[in-house]
Amino acid sequence: MANYLEEYCARIRRGSATAVIDKPVLVDRDGIYTMSYVPFEHSHANARLVLVSTTPGHTHVRLAAELTESLMQRHAPGRTIQRENKRQVELGGRLVRPNLIRMLDHFRIAQLIGLPGAAALWDKGFEQLQPLALLPYATTRRGLAFDGDLEELMAVPMLRTVFEAIFLGALAHTHDEALFVALGRTAWAALGHAADRGLLQRWQLLGMMPVPARAGSMVKYFLREVAAGELSPRDPVRHRTAWLDAAHAELMAAVRRQDRRDSESGLPGIADACLEA
Repeated sequence: MANYLEEYCARIRRGSATAVIDKPVLVDRDGIYTMSYVPFEHSHANARLVLVSTTPGHTHVRLAAELTESLMQRHAPGRTIQRENKRQVELGGRLVRPNLIRMLDHFRIAQLIGLPGAAALWDKGFEQLQPLALLPYATTRRGLAFDGDLEELMAVPMLRTVFEAIFLGALAHTHDEALFVALGRTAWAALGHAADRGLLQRWQLLGMMPVPARAGSMVKYFLREVAAGELSPRDPVRHRTAWLDAAHAELMAAVRRQDRRDSESGLPGIADACLEA
């Protein structure tokens, strides 16, 4: 793989974070689709929770550049730059991280891996977490962050190549007992595809949650903070309640099954994790 990090840091050194915000390091282009580098390669081979998204967005491109510039000013090595971008920026941002923590805590998912709450995943429990994106480079379609379905992704040679080589390739290096949560329907379809290919076991797939970057009422509805009848007549979430309800029920059932599985294996369950906290 090309050393994109070296070029990325060199541009920031010459022209500050703005240099890669205004003109990102190009990885590849295929018609209306473009991929740009962000330093999210850091991985945890022993992570017990894998959160799967579709692709980094424009906010992540900006935040990564700003963090990298700050770290370079402190003479941080490349490994530190990659690790801190993974921890602070990927699945970060004003909407993403708070919404994600709320959803994870709603289902008590962090407790399944022995942590007191989801906030610990980006703190002392970071080694237990592995964020993965289907398209780990910031991918756009006509300038907007790619939000297509798995069928569209697989139909574009550039996207499919990266998805199979990097995302599916990374699954071979995840912990055999790792649990997977998808952020959005495209990520969930991709996990099903991986299970069909024998790369994951079905019991490892806990379920999906809505994309946490979405503003508005989607996350609130998913977390049962508002009812369908309380949504504005023009709220598009009114047309998504069926799959949100199904996803909520499936994820809740999977967490309960996993908790029983752990208890039968003699591992600490959710109640034990809460007591230890």
